[in-house]
Amino acid sequence: MNYYLKRNDSIETEKVMLLEALENYTLFHLNDGRKIISSLTLKRHQEKLEIEFFVRVNRSTIINKNFVKQVLFKDHTNFIRLKNGKEIKVSRRRQDTLSQLAS
Repeated sequence: MNYYLKRNDSIETEKVMLLEALENYTLFHLNDGRKIISSLTLKRHQEKLEIEFFVRVNRSTIINKNFVKQVLFKDHTNFIRLKNGKEIKVSRRRQDTLSQLAS
C-alpha cells in the first residue's frame, strides 16, 4: 500500500532507506516496508536531504548510507545491496559515490 505525502508532511530521515524517481513523483521506501509517494521530483527532494546520510547512485535512485549492507561487483557493474536485500545498480557516472559509502 502506498501513502501520499502532502507538502506539509514530513518523514524522519533515519526511516528512509531510499528514494526512487517515478517520472515527476518520488517514491520513498521506508525501513518498515511502507512506501510513500510525493508529488515533488527526486531533484527537489535531493536539494532538501541531509547530504551526509544520502547519496545518489543513479539517475533515479538516492539511498540512505545507513542502510547499505555491501557493495557488489558482478557482470562488470557495481551494485549496492541494502540491509533489506534489495540491490541497486550504480551508474558508471556515479562510481565515485562508492568511496562516499566507505566513509
